[in-house]
Amino acid sequence: MSDIVLSAGVRQNLLSLQNTAQLMSVTQNRLATGKKVNSALDNPSNFFTSQSLSNRASDLNSLLDSIGQAQKTLEAADNGITALTKLVESAKSIAKQARQAPQAVGAGYSAFSVTGTPQTETLGTVTGAGLGATLGAGNDGNLIIRVGAADYTVALVAGDDITTIVNKVNAVVGSGGANLVQASDDGSGQLKLDAVTADVDFSINASSDDVTSAALGLTEGTNHNSTSLLDNIVAAGGTAGTANMNVTVNGGAAQNIVFGTGAGQVSTIAELNTKLGTLSGTTASATGSAATFNVATSTTQNSLTLGGTAAVATALGLTFTTTNGTAYTSTPDPTRASAQSDFNNVLAQIDALTQDASYNGVNLLNGDNLKVVFNEQGTSSLTINGVTFDAAGLGLSAVSGTGFQSDANIDAVVANVDAALKTLRTQASAFGANLTTVQTRQDFTKALIQTLQTGADNLVLADTNEEGANMLALQTRQQLSTTALSLSAQADQAVLRLFG
Repeated sequence: MSDIVLSAGVRQNLLSLQNTAQLMSVTQNRLATGKKVNSALDNPSNFFTSQSLSNRASDLNSLLDSIGQAQKTLEAADNGITALTKLVESAKSIAKQARQAPQAVGAGYSAFSVTGTPQTETLGTVTGAGLGATLGAGNDGNLIIRVGAADYTVALVAGDDITTIVNKVNAVVGSGGANLVQASDDGSGQLKLDAVTADVDFSINASSDDVTSAALGLTEGTNHNSTSLLDNIVAAGGTAGTANMNVTVNGGAAQNIVFGTGAGQVSTIAELNTKLGTLSGTTASATGSAATFNVATSTTQNSLTLGGTAAVATALGLTFTTTNGTAYTSTPDPTRASAQSDFNNVLAQIDALTQDASYNGVNLLNGDNLKVVFNEQGTSSLTINGVTFDAAGLGLSAVSGTGFQSDANIDAVVANVDAALKTLRTQASAFGANLTTVQTRQDFTKALIQTLQTGADNLVLADTNEEGANMLALQTRQQLSTTALSLSAQADQAVLRLFG
């Protein structure tokens, strides 16, 4: 407390100057700091709310660094996949170029054929000589064709021409009937009858009305015999039903063919051809001019043994013996060998590149996982699972030995490379989707930080225009108060002089 006594006027002006000075101090502080709330004393609610928003913005801002690093890790993985794709495509190109080079023939035995010349088969046949244009009047009757012990009756009537007669006969014994004897026009308008196969014998049988046979110029009772393979075997000394041929391929089980007329037995070359088609280990066929057995190339054994009844060998024109393929050694193709080495080198580069595709200690192409946190509590995150994309992980392996000398092996390698390319493209798409997610969250976090900082600033920042106006007003008030204080002091002096 001061011992100086002030008049009421002076004291009033002094208090006014003190208040103005205090307000000027507050305004100057706001102008200097740019804030209207500098401590909890200024406005507790705004101060602590602004501080909370600022703290969250700061926490999110620190997360931006890790999000950015995650983005770069994904970019490194994507770059790695792009490079791996080029290497895998190069490996495919090398394999396909090797495929175009001559294929090396592996060690083994060459293919060979054994061919015989079967004795001739003939078909029983007869041609009429008395038809003319049509069957004349009074020639109604039956044409009876005997095959074995069975009679087949064809009813003919006067006026039938050659076409009609052929159709009627075939409907009974030809392709439309029993398919034993085929009727046709011999080209001169006469009826011609041929056995369908070489094991059919036939004759024209007598009937109660033999006018028709005579009108066709056919002689009754004459046998029209075929000569079959079985007939040739029997003529050479074989016995129907027991004559046989054994076929053994590459040391396997003997495959037996029996010649006769029983079930499953062979009597004609046509039936033999059907039977040969069922043999295993050989591709065999028979015609009227050749019986051929083909044995394919083999890596272990190549042999064909024909055996059985000597009469069968005679009838087929074959020698029953063992025939072997010619042995040969492998000669690798140098172009394919070089391509195999290049292919394996590319796989080694794939392994090396996979190891080098890391970023900041995380390698998504070598089995590492990446977790990206998006909020300050850690409750929002994305885990990106890594893959192992070395050669083995892509399903590719080095080719050893003479692998590229075989077309089949190269085709298998190309199939594996195609699968690897598909895997790379699928994973590139997955990483791309993850990168998009990370970038989106990064942009969102940046925008949210701006929002939080703006909201925090709105609570505590001062309006510099308003505070500048306040300062001018306070300065004016200060000047006026100072003038008033001076006038009060002068008034006190005048009173002192008056009463002094």
